[in-house]
Amino acid sequence: MASPFYNYTVSTFTRGLNALSAILKKAEEHAAEKNISLDDFFNARLVEDMLPLSSQVAIATSTVSKALARATFVEPAPQQEPDATYQDLYKRVDRALAELEKVDSATFAAKEGQTFKAPIGDNVFDYTMEDYSVRFAIPNFYFHVVTVYDILRMKGVQIGKMDYLSGFIA
Repeated sequence: MASPFYNYTVSTFTRGLNALSAILKKAEEHAAEKNISLDDFFNARLVEDMLPLSSQVAIATSTVSKALARATFVEPAPQQEPDATYQDLYKRVDRALAELEKVDSATFAAKEGQTFKAPIGDNVFDYTMEDYSVRFAIPNFYFHVVTVYDILRMKGVQIGKMDYLSGFIA
């Protein structure tokens, strides 16, 4: 039997990363069609004090890596260097998907109910992996994937709600 953490996160993250990849691809097609530099999307922000699209992708994917590490009581690996190009965003998503494919549900089941410390911002919280998944990891992941969607919509990319949801309901 798979652990609740596994059930909550692995398919959610996989589907969300596939949706993220699909909307990045639609933006790339839009840029080619309209003769827009991909840097225009890569560096775009909703407002000046928010992180750019490239950082939103990086945080969404690092949320996956951190959740998988913390659920197995392993210190998350240091974050990778910032992406330099739009194509790097696809590589980052692909690495996170590959990490999810390697997950063994039994590893999570063995840790079920145990607590660990997770730094979030300037605070450190005690979580079980089940609580961490539904109270932080999944909401944080959704926030950053939706922010990518919102940035691309703001930049004129013709994507709609089903472009985002299709990865989750397929």
